[in-house]
Amino acid sequence: MTMELMNMLVRPDLKTKEEGFALRWHRDDIPASATAEEEMARLKKPGEAYVHTQWNLPLFDDESLVVVPGSHARARTEAERSAGEYEDNLEGQVVVKLRAGDVVFYDNNILHRGVYDGEKERMTLHGSVGHVKASRERARNVLQHGVGEWVDRCDFAGLGEGRERRTAEGMRRRLVELGRENQGRDVGYSLEG
Repeated sequence: MTMELMNMLVRPDLKTKEEGFALRWHRDDIPASATAEEEMARLKKPGEAYVHTQWNLPLFDDESLVVVPGSHARARTEAERSAGEYEDNLEGQVVVKLRAGDVVFYDNNILHRGVYDGEKERMTLHGSVGHVKASRERARNVLQHGVGEWVDRCDFAGLGEGRERRTAEGMRRRLVELGRENQGRDVGYSLEG
């Protein structure tokens, strides 16, 4: 495994507290335009190792993540496929209720969206790790943001000489190798729009 992504999900300042907003329903590595056959070709098959695992760890109580359990193992239903950007409810959806300090791990291709309540602060650490043997699939999720262009310049000297530094340098080395394997190839983007 190697760490691939780490960021903070926040609710931006809004003009009024009543102004919440929501992201559209999506999978992180399958475009909305994908056919059912294309979706199934990119989803994990029984017995295969997971390519990516994402996680959320909120610093404040957070109910922003909404998922459709089981959807990571099947093509979208017609209702899911035609859900509008602001579709509030899909059959079987679950609001993931996290207390500050809780963590949830999930397949990045579960059908999900973020719903931001204008009344609540959001500061949630969000990251992913990936299986090092899934080069081509991981490249799309990781290298699309230009990580391969700067990761080799990360300086871990501040970590000392121990295990923590060796671990960080190993993660960096694997990302550099991933970049080399995909050099000159357009890896595309996981999401559109």
